Amino acid sequence: MSEALNRLAELAGIAPSFSDYFGTETRVSDATKSALLAAMDYDVSSDDAIAGSLQRAEDETWTRVLPPVTMGSAETSLQIPCSLPAGPDGDALLWEIALEDRRSLRGDIAWNDAERVEERRVGGRLFQRRRVSIDARLPLGYHRLVVRAGDVAASSALIVVPDACYVPAEMQHGRIWTLATQLYALRSKRDWGIGDFSSLAALAILAGEAGAGAIGLNPLHELHPSNPTASSPYAPSSRLFLNSLYVDVTEVPDLAESPEARARIEHPAFQAALQSLRAQKLVDHRGVSEAKRGVFEPLFAAFCVNHLERPGDARAASFRAFVSAGGRELERLAVYEALTEFFRAGDAQSYGWLQWPAAYRSPDTIAVARFARERRERVDYYLYLQWLADGQLARAAAAGRECGVGLYRDLAVGVDLNGADAWSDQRTILAGVSLGAPADPLNARGQNWGLPPLSPRALRERSYAPLAALFRANMRHARVLRIDHIMALRRAFWIPRGRPAIEGAYVRYDLDEMLGILALESVRNGCIVVGEDLGTVPEGFRERLHAARALGSRLVYFERGWNDGAFLPPQRYPRLAAASIGTHDLPPLAGWWTGDDIALRAKLGLYPTGDAARAADEERRHARFMLIDALEREGCSDGPCTRRLREDAAAGGTLQVTDELSVAVHRFLGRTASLLAVVAIEDVLGEVCGVNVPGTVDEHPNWRRKRSLPLEALAADGRLFRIGAIMGDTQAMMLQEGPL
Repeated sequence: MSEALNRLAELAGIAPSFSDYFGTETRVSDATKSALLAAMDYDVSSDDAIAGSLQRAEDETWTRVLPPVTMGSAETSLQIPCSLPAGPDGDALLWEIALEDRRSLRGDIAWNDAERVEERRVGGRLFQRRRVSIDARLPLGYHRLVVRAGDVAASSALIVVPDACYVPAEMQHGRIWTLATQLYALRSKRDWGIGDFSSLAALAILAGEAGAGAIGLNPLHELHPSNPTASSPYAPSSRLFLNSLYVDVTEVPDLAESPEARARIEHPAFQAALQSLRAQKLVDHRGVSEAKRGVFEPLFAAFCVNHLERPGDARAASFRAFVSAGGRELERLAVYEALTEFFRAGDAQSYGWLQWPAAYRSPDTIAVARFARERRERVDYYLYLQWLADGQLARAAAAGRECGVGLYRDLAVGVDLNGADAWSDQRTILAGVSLGAPADPLNARGQNWGLPPLSPRALRERSYAPLAALFRANMRHARVLRIDHIMALRRAFWIPRGRPAIEGAYVRYDLDEMLGILALESVRNGCIVVGEDLGTVPEGFRERLHAARALGSRLVYFERGWNDGAFLPPQRYPRLAAASIGTHDLPPLAGWWTGDDIALRAKLGLYPTGDAARAADEERRHARFMLIDALEREGCSDGPCTRRLREDAAAGGTLQVTDELSVAVHRFLGRTASLLAVVAIEDVLGEVCGVNVPGTVDEHPNWRRKRSLPLEALAADGRLFRIGAIMGDTQAMMLQEGPL
């Protein structure tokens, strides 16, 4: 039955083999194919079941009149693949398109004049597949197509997409530079131990004064309110909604109407706790959560009494409009968080829905509906927190826009299996497999991220509505959206849950359709798209991104010659890219120069052997000199600076040259040809420790480290404005280049 299994796997998009970063090819086993097919809801429990699943999958492509979704361009006529039984009823075909704006178009086609593709006999009937051309210029958007031929009728989603993502006119000849930070890491004299949306507004104003065009951020996704120590922004509970710990409690209007909340804040013990949270070098997520949620409760109570229960109240109307716009997804998030709180109160080991009683493991059960009714106030509390978060993010974005600074948001590649999104949409988010990657320089054994993938089969059946909602939610209030691991639009590496990465396989997605949805939401939201296309990139993928005007990612650390390790000239960087020195998974410039990251990885046992650690150290020594050569060659460091850098590199790299190094490397970054230049605030401040060490969870304080300077001191420090002046000078040079 291996032949039937292989054919079914091929139809489902499972690649028969994969190559890792080093070129080693691995054949995918039958066990892996069976596990991945089962996760996609194919019956592979026996040889007969596999044969039946294959027969149904093959027959469906013929007996289904229209595909579940058809995608077209506003610039060309529609080409609709259509399948009908041969015979007299196939002589004419009537079509109707229900447009998104409720208008409709109608027409007819002579079926026998349509281009015949092929035919096949299924269940005793002969089916013909033809390519039907509808010469209608349609507006962009999500429409519905209905076709009728005799007594046969069928409908399909019809999505009309632009040819490319949004790129603003002002970037056709030039570029913008972005100041990037982790929001939680921002410090100020008034924070509650974590950066918040008020911190974001203040930084946006500073960045605007320095000449930046955007503020780059970590994913702002909702994490785990009932388990705040699960703090990775790349393993969220929901990618559709916001982390309410970023709400600035002192800016909530209900504070003025809540004597209880004000009394709690003003209590000496509470103030002492806040001072302790501010003073810590690492974010204490549990302490922050206890402080903020202890005040959110009376704020919500005041909102209910003073607004929600009063007919005609403006704030209540705003809240209800927000809830209505959030629809089923927002309601389910709030129900999920109320359920999580409820079950965790009875069992501290209850992390999420996988530990709940069976009656609550689906959002569609009677038990869940009864819980939502009986605990409506608690559900509304979580809706209230999302409303506050969205409103404060909107105000931070508005403050930035006034200074010419947009928000540069980040979309994580997946969600925590035991979180809200996975519970809410078990049809699209598959529990039986995990995302990961084959072996690469960061992990010779491959990576298993533990995040469930989106089902390509379910996405098409649902006309890509979950994907569109995901892009739309994360483009909200944003000028730029970075998509983590954008290669997942074409293929994702799936690993059967609980198995090592070597037992995974690539699963194919329809890149044209996925990019079409991305381009449509990008244009509609006026949002530039940046794709993180690092690691093992499929052949031709970057060219396809380029054609769709989605920017790729280029890192100074990685843009080097294969043969000699020389850093590539800045003119070699592609125009359609976001160039940066590193990323959140790599050390800041000062840490890279000193080799602090290598020493840390060795200490944590992340190198397989001592020889591997020594090889990394030796390569870094070579890379320092290669970087100095590049800086000198491009005129980014003068003679005295170059000599000091060489002397320091010979000594193994120290912090004594950090400021000079930062200026020279940012001058190099600024001269790249890319449309976006991303400046990490930790590189501006000469910080050594990285945000995250891949391969660690509790061994290292990932996603907790705060900035070395508070916002109030950043302006007086001067380094931000110095780097801003450098980026401004090189930005002026870019204006002399031709248009895209």
